[in-house]
Amino acid sequence: MNGKEGSGEDKVYEILVVDDETEVLKLLQETLRTVKTIDCNVTLASNGEYGLKHVKEGDFDIVLSDYQMPQMNGIEFLKEVKKESPDTVRFMITGQGDLKVAKEAINEADIEQYIEKPWDTDELILTIRKALGEKEEDIEGEEEVVSSNEDVKEAVETVEAFQKNLMEKPSETFEKETMMFEFESSDEFNEFSFQIKNKKNLSIEDVNIFENKYVVTVGVYPPSYGKVK
Repeated sequence: MNGKEGSGEDKVYEILVVDDETEVLKLLQETLRTVKTIDCNVTLASNGEYGLKHVKEGDFDIVLSDYQMPQMNGIEFLKEVKKESPDTVRFMITGQGDLKVAKEAINEADIEQYIEKPWDTDELILTIRKALGEKEEDIEGEEEVVSSNEDVKEAVETVEAFQKNLMEKPSETFEKETMMFEFESSDEFNEFSFQIKNKKNLSIEDVNIFENKYVVTVGVYPPSYGKVK
């Protein structure tokens, strides 16, 4: 998440608002700052050029941009934001009835949603809160995947080390290893060994082998090597 850690467990989100109308900038800034459920810093930019400068120098969770601006319109600006900071959630503000523009923004700039002028304050706040919540879920999901991958990697390394020791010093391995593998049959052990060796069909469920029925104490032999518990 781009947002900085605030006090306790709260996050302080970074939001960039881009519009060539000063009154609109101030209104959005005050609206976002007064929302108790969104702890955020609001940065303002009067055009796309200044907006891009902020994007390159900062780390924003959300960018709100008007469509009609001089030099660079909202779609052009948000397309550049997507290139510079693809994880930033992008919104575009349009006039009523600009459905063609909204469609273009969705297709080309991959915006989260377009917001019509004049906007309803409650709906605007709800939309932004929803976007931040979904982003939090995406980050948590990515962290879980990374954690799972690390577990799988550790599992592979453990089994490979066990197999290496077993081939080089079979008797010592059974006597000295602190982790052994118990299987219901020789075929089950051989199939699992094949999957580990070739790194095929290994999922997070396989990792549970090391935490549940296949992790046992010293002195338990895999049945394919003779002694059965």
